[in-house]
Amino acid sequence: MKFKNFVLEFYCNALSGPGFGFRIEDKKNFDYLYLRLGVSGKKDAMQYVPIHNGNLPWQLYNYPKYEGQAMFPREKVATLISDLKDDLVEGKASEKLKNFLSEKGFSFSEKSEVAIADETMRYIFDPEEMKAVLFEEVEDEIVVLDPRTWIHIKVEVVGDSASFYVEDMKTPVLVVENLKRNAVEGGISLIGDGGGVYFADVSITQLQEEQEELKSKPSKEKLSNKYLTKWEVSEMFTKDSVNFKEQIDSLFLNKAVFKSIEADDDGLLDISRFNDDMTKTVALRCTLESEVDKTVKLNFDYADHLVMLLNSEILFDEGMNFESPAGKGEQGRVFVEDESVELNLKEGKNQLIFMLSADNRQKFNWGFIAQLESLDGITIE
Repeated sequence: MKFKNFVLEFYCNALSGPGFGFRIEDKKNFDYLYLRLGVSGKKDAMQYVPIHNGNLPWQLYNYPKYEGQAMFPREKVATLISDLKDDLVEGKASEKLKNFLSEKGFSFSEKSEVAIADETMRYIFDPEEMKAVLFEEVEDEIVVLDPRTWIHIKVEVVGDSASFYVEDMKTPVLVVENLKRNAVEGGISLIGDGGGVYFADVSITQLQEEQEELKSKPSKEKLSNKYLTKWEVSEMFTKDSVNFKEQIDSLFLNKAVFKSIEADDDGLLDISRFNDDMTKTVALRCTLESEVDKTVKLNFDYADHLVMLLNSEILFDEGMNFESPAGKGEQGRVFVEDESVELNLKEGKNQLIFMLSADNRQKFNWGFIAQLESLDGITIE
């Protein structure tokens, strides 16, 4: 069956990342919501992303609009004895700790390791049997928690908005007001991340068009005209890491095929909306016309590797290479003020070029956002 407006409700039980797809066009194009069970209570505990051409762009779509704070239930199974506090060190799990957990009904293999999640939370993980328990400091005690508990989830999708609920079915933990894919009918899929997920008591209620019309929709905030939203993009190519500047010159000299594209209503350009090969690179260009010679600040952010040129001069050349560089936002997430450069504009037309390479290793993220600090005396073409 296909659904456009609906209420989906279910319970799930998993160790890491249960989720679901909706308005599914095919296996590589749909809307997606998933839970990060390991960061319960954090601002990024649940994530909405639009899937285009099989890309999972979690660094591009982030809080507060597309990630939400959710608290997932965990069952207390024991209190750690004081003699074992010193065993909660990062690395191979001690025999004493494993014996204690075995007495509580949790067996762990020789390959099990203890890891630190944050200041108050640690865990033991068994890669052989894909199991874990958590150790949380609560006042003067360390409680042992089983993360494999049933979680009650509900989602209501109406028009271009979606509300997501965890445990409390009256108050959503995340409301996305502008779903990124077209509001059309599509399938629904329950999705696991490879670690195994149980689903139970799944129900889907289809909503009629009349109900959509009755739902009040908040007016959307208009995007500032300082954002660079209109670009011309080249065909995909394989980047030469040494002679990339010559590649760009060749694109323009040989009049390579360019097409016009536009950022979404957040000012974000997700390249995977237009291209499906995450091993490739594209060149994008826009023209800034200035009334006089002047300098203006450009705020921007990107994933995964960006070379920026103004009038053939290289201003920026950095990438994440799986691990984001120091100062590159939280876990490499894309926020417009994470990076900045000074653009020395000359009087007349100035050509700004972004050479953007995809996340070749994980094949997740490929996009950017850019905003001028001032438009005084500048026209964006």
